[in-house]
Amino acid sequence: MKSLYKKRAKPMPAYMPSEEERSWHLFCVRNNIRISPFGIMNNNDNWRIAINLGPYKRGEKPNLSPETYNRKTIWPKYYEMCKYYYDKYRKSV
Repeated sequence: MKSLYKKRAKPMPAYMPSEEERSWHLFCVRNNIRISPFGIMNNNDNWRIAINLGPYKRGEKPNLSPETYNRKTIWPKYYEMCKYYYDKYRKSV
């Protein structure tokens, strides 16, 4: 007999960013560069990274990273993406 309760998704792993990583993240937030972990259906231990540039538009689809990241690599790669956009757009803003 099947269980009446659905399996609960595991929470994201804990990560404490450095001050430099926080500044990269804050730069992206202030400049409408939306970067976030994106869950993969039926897979609680892997994520992709979704990126949207510019102001929010209803129904927009994010650009997804081609690679998947596990529990150990998701947050370092997330902040690496923030650093990439920080370095790319810092000079123009």
